[in-house]
Amino acid sequence: MGAGDSRTGADVGHVVVLVEGQELPLAVVRVTGAVEEAFTHDLRWEPSALLSRVPTEPAWTARDVDADQAAGFLVEMVREVRARSHESELADHKYYASFRQAADVLDLARADRLLRRPDGAVEEEYAGHETWEPSTKLSRVDSGKDPDETYIALSLVEAAQVKKLVDEQWDRGCTHHVVLVDGSPVAVVTKVVDDPDSEFGELAFTGDPEPQPSRLLAQATREPRMTAVQTSMATAVETMARLSLRWRGKARQGQTAAHAVFYRLTDVLDLGSAHAVVPEPLPENEFSVPLATAEAAELTARLRIRDARRGAEPIDGHHHFAVFVRLDQVVDLDAAHSLIRVDGSGRWEVLQRDGRWLATAEPRELITLPLNGSEVRGVAAVICPHNLKTI
Repeated sequence: MGAGDSRTGADVGHVVVLVEGQELPLAVVRVTGAVEEAFTHDLRWEPSALLSRVPTEPAWTARDVDADQAAGFLVEMVREVRARSHESELADHKYYASFRQAADVLDLARADRLLRRPDGAVEEEYAGHETWEPSTKLSRVDSGKDPDETYIALSLVEAAQVKKLVDEQWDRGCTHHVVLVDGSPVAVVTKVVDDPDSEFGELAFTGDPEPQPSRLLAQATREPRMTAVQTSMATAVETMARLSLRWRGKARQGQTAAHAVFYRLTDVLDLGSAHAVVPEPLPENEFSVPLATAEAAELTARLRIRDARRGAEPIDGHHHFAVFVRLDQVVDLDAAHSLIRVDGSGRWEVLQRDGRWLATAEPRELITLPLNGSEVRGVAAVICPHNLKTI
């Protein structure tokens, strides 16, 4: 019986167990006849004897709820527990799955989208074929513009699972074609299977990051120099990567400020997967793309944050972070406008000008940079130059 198993009926009762002083329920208990099961912070249903313990636990309260109320508590528990576990300022990206119906959060297979936050409030949605595009889904859910939907934080392993589900949906629902002119690939066309309008339902990727509506498949049947070859999704993605390399080489000609370097060919479809920004690629840099000035500055800043996250070490039981208004400021610690820290229990504090640390909210949408010891002292010296005894 999985977390998504739900039961209703006259013989099924639901009880929520609350703990004094805690916002999140301890458990939702489901009673079916003589069988008691509890959904706890482990986020799964398990055999339970919690109700028998309530009278002996002074801080516990048990309250009968109906099925809809129980479902609401389950969603709340899943969202909050997952956020505590996976929304880390030390992760390369924060990953999320969104759902059309809140109750679906109990089953990752029902995820509607895979989203990520690389830094601050920036959102990106996985668009299949190793590509990511700008998104506003998380902010729309948070603002109430999509009231029936919700999202949950994911582990890196779970993000990979949902990514695979998205790719499988593309593979099942579409056919993939490489369009050639005089034998050379010029586009990869993705066509929706069984589309009633044969002239539409297809997108063409020519190397530009934005695929465009296409009629190339029909055109290829009329033009003697053109051919369209149906292929596997894996081959389509590799061809997309080579088209991207060619497109960027032409589009950035004469305006290249730096190069992004990648480990794999298909990584070039996602600038966020670059492992370095270099003035000129070296012979061993097999896969690289030219960057315009703005792209180079943004990617350099993101890699600065990523490398700091991967090398972060606690200082006196706390991880410290500089907070910035803009992404490009992370290369200059003097531009930090505040200094925050978090302990092992997830308690966040912000440094005041008088040298005191006061409780603050988790920086979910702020641009943060993990700091080492000397960097902490340097940022603190700017914020409270006359009160450094607490640092």
